[in-house]
Amino acid sequence: MKRKNTAVVLNPLSDARKAENSASSNYSPQSKKQRVKVLSKAELKAKEIWHRKSGAGFHLFVEYYGGQPEGVVNTKTDESVSSTTECHAIDSFCEIKAGRGMSRAALRRQKRRNITSQQVGPAGGTIVHKDQSGEQVFQETSSSSNHISLKFQEALKDKPNCVHIRRFLSSMSAALPLTFRIRHQSFATENMKSLSKDITDQLHTKFSHLVRAVNYDTTGNTIYQATSASQLTKYSLGSISLELKSLILHATSSGMMARQELGSMLPVIALVGVGKLQYGSKVLDMCASPGSKTLQALEVVASCCSTSDLKSSSKQGRIVANDIHPMRLKALQDAIERSGISKSLTKRIKYTNHDASKFPTPKSGTKFDSIIADVPCSGDGTIRKDSHILPNWVPSIGNSLHELQLSILKRSIQLLKVGGVVAYSTCSLNPVEDEAVVASALTWGNQLENDSVEIIDWPENSLPGFKRRCGVTNWRIAHYDWNSETDEDYTSMESDGLPRLSWFDCFDVAKNACMPHSAKSMWPPKAEVSKFMNLDKCTRLLPQDNDTGGFFVVLIRKNKEITQ
Repeated sequence: MKRKNTAVVLNPLSDARKAENSASSNYSPQSKKQRVKVLSKAELKAKEIWHRKSGAGFHLFVEYYGGQPEGVVNTKTDESVSSTTECHAIDSFCEIKAGRGMSRAALRRQKRRNITSQQVGPAGGTIVHKDQSGEQVFQETSSSSNHISLKFQEALKDKPNCVHIRRFLSSMSAALPLTFRIRHQSFATENMKSLSKDITDQLHTKFSHLVRAVNYDTTGNTIYQATSASQLTKYSLGSISLELKSLILHATSSGMMARQELGSMLPVIALVGVGKLQYGSKVLDMCASPGSKTLQALEVVASCCSTSDLKSSSKQGRIVANDIHPMRLKALQDAIERSGISKSLTKRIKYTNHDASKFPTPKSGTKFDSIIADVPCSGDGTIRKDSHILPNWVPSIGNSLHELQLSILKRSIQLLKVGGVVAYSTCSLNPVEDEAVVASALTWGNQLENDSVEIIDWPENSLPGFKRRCGVTNWRIAHYDWNSETDEDYTSMESDGLPRLSWFDCFDVAKNACMPHSAKSMWPPKAEVSKFMNLDKCTRLLPQDNDTGGFFVVLIRKNKEITQ
């Protein structure tokens, strides 16, 4: 689960604004009153700095998801809980550089006291990590699910009509708990199996107060998550328990453990559950970097039930791991080499460097049994672990990626065998990147013959008790019109200087308003059409349900060959 590869640059806010600025210059004004101002590079940079420092991203995020219909990030149950629960403010996303504003003498005293490794905040705990410049950053964690970050609280005060998503915001305000899984054991040597047993024994005896196996994992004690009381995250692990950190590092380097979030595990778990990812399968991972799903799939396709299976080269599964960026592909290869998994297994991975939306048909002519399409996305489901996303958030990031995501899903369907299944996923909760893409792909796939492609049910035997939300059939499209000027009182800023969104009910209205990145496929299909799509079979992973990040996944089966 990642803020991903194809078409995503280092600064998504800058990318979205530059694209929007360019798009705006290509539109003709629809009236004399409307003028579109194309900003210079310096003006764009100034806008970005203001956006990050003003907290505009938080306000836009709250307004956007607060303006969505029920089911996108909340239900009526969430509303009743939030209305009866007092939410306390914490500054989860307000980062404080270590030592900033302190004199040299104070810094020396602080160093001697060795307190830079951990600070205690008002919420009951602090995470210390390094930002991209290498400086230490303190991030407050929540000791209760009822805490909301100060910037979210400020946004709610200015947008009281969004209070119904308060439980969602409360979960998003807390740091993401540490999650990991024990790797599949069927291909392990006896020594590795013994090591794995020793690791699980220690987790259950010495560290049960810190981490526990999740109760919805029927595969055995393989998925572990930090307990709510421990406040254990990947940043606080060393300060809370050096012994547990040492155990996890040892288990990871030996190939027995993978540090992977629950959302990231879902595509492979679902494909296994419907029987389309198994020993001997031919699998394509469309956007593979950083490689967690590739390795998770390898554990399955390389697993066998008998010695005869293991010796039969014809049954050995293969995985094609693709990424458009050479540097990310190299990082993927390095990560797999460091995984601790034997080369006899990792040699079954073939690396390719293609644009996922134009991935070539295999020369052999043999298509894939299953495809993992974890596509480039805005990544707003990962804000619990990435504090840089919300300050930069604008809806145009997701809008600008919609057509790319759709083209990757279409190409994935084309590359499937008849009867094969693609797991389409994002680490975003934005329907523009999720159900809108799926609905458009279904329309495209079934335009010549009905039921050529269809959504299939989530396998109920996979993670029973795991709380998942159904996909939605209705959503709204918005844009942050940050660089327009008109003679009327039409501006992206409210009277008090806070940002606001422009909402568009249909494509024609958005086109007339010169909304960049707009495409007809972004809007919900008509009710008489969507009822046959079964979008409710999509899976939404909301952070308040299983104490995770946000995630979206759907299984699409190809029933007939598609000629176009």
